[in-house]
Amino acid sequence: MKKALKAVRGAAAAAGIAVLVQGVGALTLGPLADATDGNVTATTAVHVRTSPTTQSQSLAVIYKGHTLPAHGSKNGWTTVTYNGKTAYVASAYLAGSSAEVKSSSGGSTGTVYTTANLNMRTGPSTSHRSAFVAQRGTAVVLTGEVSGEFAQVTVNGGTYWASTRYLSTTAAAAYHELPTPVGKMRGTTALMIRTTSTSSFVNLGDAPRGTIFDVTGKLENGMSQVIWQGRLRWVNAKYLVAVDATASAPAPAPTTALPSTTVRYATTLLNNWAASTGTRYSGEFPRGSELNVTGKVENGRAQIVHNGAIRWVTAKYVSATKPTDSTASSGSSTTLNRGYSSGLDLTNANVQAIVRDVWDRYPAITTMYGWRRDVTPDHPAGRAVDVMIPSYSSNQALGWEIANYYRANASKYNINYIIFAQKIWSVQRNSEGWRWMSDRGSDNANHYNHVHINTYG
Repeated sequence: MKKALKAVRGAAAAAGIAVLVQGVGALTLGPLADATDGNVTATTAVHVRTSPTTQSQSLAVIYKGHTLPAHGSKNGWTTVTYNGKTAYVASAYLAGSSAEVKSSSGGSTGTVYTTANLNMRTGPSTSHRSAFVAQRGTAVVLTGEVSGEFAQVTVNGGTYWASTRYLSTTAAAAYHELPTPVGKMRGTTALMIRTTSTSSFVNLGDAPRGTIFDVTGKLENGMSQVIWQGRLRWVNAKYLVAVDATASAPAPAPTTALPSTTVRYATTLLNNWAASTGTRYSGEFPRGSELNVTGKVENGRAQIVHNGAIRWVTAKYVSATKPTDSTASSGSSTTLNRGYSSGLDLTNANVQAIVRDVWDRYPAITTMYGWRRDVTPDHPAGRAVDVMIPSYSSNQALGWEIANYYRANASKYNINYIIFAQKIWSVQRNSEGWRWMSDRGSDNANHYNHVHINTYG
């Protein structure tokens, strides 16, 4: 290869995530034609910048349908007039005479590799349909045709276009060496995908009821190890059954004898502790949850059996009678927690207004999280909600619809800031639009699987 392709850093390029604002690729694969003058129209949200680089100052973010006078394009950038000033916009996100740079031959050829799960598109822009997602490390062959920051490639017997940002002459290592599955099992309910089987797991969102998992046969702490989206993950083994079964699978047999139990109920949101002294926090039990109590009480906490292990909860909030749907903490006759949601009744009035609106406006949403213990202050203070996006890797459009709707209605709901897909918008810096955030290491930490809405108060 005459020219090296620069690999993308970290996990910012998750599968199926359409990046809203990109600049030109790190390397020009071949000659680009200069475009003529005319008007151009944004095909998605994109920055208007002071210079033709992604590091330059953003004057504003324009949205799909916004038209600007243009004065030619070069090396992936179109020169425009914005509020009487000369500015620059990435050509890949524009349509019109100045942005329509024809593909050119004479670019590099040969085999390169995807550095992330990468969309193989039918044309050279993010507005073109993705035919499929090539997994990280896939070998593709450059044809020599280039257009903007997209290169034409052949793979699996077809010809497609791929962003040069995520191509490299060096083969990317596999995410993990995965074991051979011992079989398949089906989830009998929506199951949380966890990064570990311990209490220090990261919640990666829910797999829908009926999901078929490849299982490795490994069980820990009542969790079953599965292969999920090319990674080793964990789900609650209690809710897995053989693919052709209809009944719930029995819980794994405990390695040691456990005491007999009686069913009781949580009368409020209860912390799940590994010790009666209130140490090793490992989650919560929503109000109304069934608790298998042993009858033993220590340090004001009742001993229970949960997922084949001894755990402890605050004894004074355990009752023989299941509580009604009324929630004293919220002052409402009906709990806001639907489906697999939790902590919504313990949030402030601004968040609760948003939650009610989400339930009414977006029927596809089944899970939201409000109050919880966290290292950041938003959720413990009850001033934030996480709106979980179902099938988020292929459903980013819904996430952006929600994020942009509440941005537009920030004053109505007293919103401070919103985070989604590793981008943040805030009232204080509204003129800057959506701003990139640093990579935090996972889709959950980078907010690809949920919209985080923080309110005042």
